[in-house]
Amino acid sequence: MNKDEILEKSRLEDRDEREEQIRDKAIKWTFLMMVLTSAIFAVIRGLKGESVLDLPVIVCSSITVFQLYRYFRLKKKEFLTFGIITLSAAAICLIGFCMGR
Repeated sequence: MNKDEILEKSRLEDRDEREEQIRDKAIKWTFLMMVLTSAIFAVIRGLKGESVLDLPVIVCSSITVFQLYRYFRLKKKEFLTFGIITLSAAAICLIGFCMGR
């Protein structure tokens, strides 16, 4: 394949790497903000004596979906490992929440 063929193939893919990088960074910032705001609300609710385990369920299940999606698309074991860890954490918190803790 020569240079012109490669450029033409790239144009036909209609893929903008800059937009993909921006999207990926936006997703990371979104998760960071979700974790931080959940932590703040957990502290406030904990000080009031309320259950805080629903917030980790939301955060962990969101991260689980993110990691498992990446695993199924890219087949990298670290995504599967982190997905399983966050799924386990979400399940433990969900059980604790359902038990009224």
